[in-house]
Amino acid sequence: MKVTRMDTRALSVPLARPFIGGRQQPREKINPVIVQLTTDDGLEAFGLAFAWNDRQINSLKASIDDLEEVIIGQDVFRWAEAWERLYNATRHMGHHGYGIYALSAIDTALWCLRAKALGLPLAHLLGGYQREVPAYASHMLFRNWSLDELQRDAVSLVKQGFHVMKMNMGDKPFKVELERLKAVREVVGENIGIMIDANWAWTVSQTIQIGREIERYHAYWLEDPLASDDADELAQVAKALDMPVSNGETFCTKYDFRSLLEKKSADILIVDLQRAGGITEWMKIATMAQAWNIPVASHLFHDFSAHLIAAIPNGLIVEYMPWWDVIYQEPPQVKDGYLEIADKPGLGLELDPEAISRYEMK
Repeated sequence: MKVTRMDTRALSVPLARPFIGGRQQPREKINPVIVQLTTDDGLEAFGLAFAWNDRQINSLKASIDDLEEVIIGQDVFRWAEAWERLYNATRHMGHHGYGIYALSAIDTALWCLRAKALGLPLAHLLGGYQREVPAYASHMLFRNWSLDELQRDAVSLVKQGFHVMKMNMGDKPFKVELERLKAVREVVGENIGIMIDANWAWTVSQTIQIGREIERYHAYWLEDPLASDDADELAQVAKALDMPVSNGETFCTKYDFRSLLEKKSADILIVDLQRAGGITEWMKIATMAQAWNIPVASHLFHDFSAHLIAAIPNGLIVEYMPWWDVIYQEPPQVKDGYLEIADKPGLGLELDPEAISRYEMK
């Protein structure tokens, strides 16, 4: 079975509720690129990559389109060969940024093709460890939410069945940040996990200082606190704090993650599908982490990542961020804090042609 066609479609999807996350940049839309592969027997599957605005999406789409000649004619089941060909072809782009994003989207589509061809859910093909995975709410509780909005939305998430939720910090005085955390803890109670994402805001000493205060509120984890990606500095924080420290979403391929593991820079690895290098590399990183007894959480892409977390013994939790769920006929649904792996071939999701046509950039 060989790839005979690749199609890409760039979308501009407005967010229902704009937010401010890391680096104080307002986010009003999300721009996914759908990468559809077709085989010589007519089988189709897709992968995704995304950018943040209508300008960046053109560069990302072009990076993916550049790889069309590499993937046409590829034997779908020679997965190691396919990944190495894509990796070598993107050396001129570099293996961080759009080059790795492009590789990842195509690699993901290839894995969905394999699962479809075998009649298996993707999670089962990759390992089949779990049939449902815990998911946490990551689409609310942002920096620009007022105190009232934080509390109202936190209560709403509990009513929706979430057992874990994430709130953002990093742009306010420590006293204010802690007051906001206290307000959320008061309304959700002690049995709900609250994650703190600082979005690369602080120094080592600042992180340790506020981290010890955050620990009083029984945080589920502290994520990406440092302004640098220095593995040694991250290790200082992980060693100093009792609560779990999670890192990794900005790291690419197994080569970046090796330093995090060797230096014990994270209690939990967060692995991003498009930065990691697609499903092929994501699974290798997860296996490396298992050798260090480190759990793995996903970053974004809950539509794909639920299958990845379900496939591995050290899969911890899926980040639920439904930014582009509108492109699916039946989007993934979190029920009582879990995403269930559907007993359907491949990803188990069907694209909505009408929605894609509505949001496609012309």
